[in-house]
Amino acid sequence: MDIRTHNRTAWDKQVENENQWTLPVSAEVIEAARQGNWDVLLTPSKPVPQEWFPPVVGADVLCLASGGGQQGPVLAAAGANVTVFDNAPKQLEQDRSVAERESLVIKTVEGDMADLSMFANSSFDLIIHPVSNIFVPDVNPVWAEAFRILRPGGALLSGFMNPALFLFDHDETMRTGVL
Repeated sequence: MDIRTHNRTAWDKQVENENQWTLPVSAEVIEAARQGNWDVLLTPSKPVPQEWFPPVVGADVLCLASGGGQQGPVLAAAGANVTVFDNAPKQLEQDRSVAERESLVIKTVEGDMADLSMFANSSFDLIIHPVSNIFVPDVNPVWAEAFRILRPGGALLSGFMNPALFLFDHDETMRTGVL
């Protein structure tokens, strides 16, 4: 099985189905970010603590495997220079849509998170990486590439999921509240 093709197709389908991780942020969220009141999610329910972020105004930020019109637009509105990198064209379209709607500058790049060769060494001050590592067969190349493109003193903020979640039927649990 070609994992990259499978994931691209699956996430494009998730955009069509309006999965929560494919729904772009609202104009109100962008306006608040422009005023300095912003947060981002890397996991389903708890925003990343502000003190974990380096200064974002003027920072070069890579939203790695982070398309969907959420983290990238918020950080761009907060003053960062944002590149959103994702495998799914429809996820990247969500970011471009918010950028156009809100007059934001966001660069979008389609590709495999384990191959960031299009970026020079030490290109980014911050890498935002939501729960995406579960979609690669080997996470080591992802981390090696992230390390290579992160500037010395930069930050990598990544979300993770407990693999025990996959022992249960998520839809059934959400419907019944029972594992």
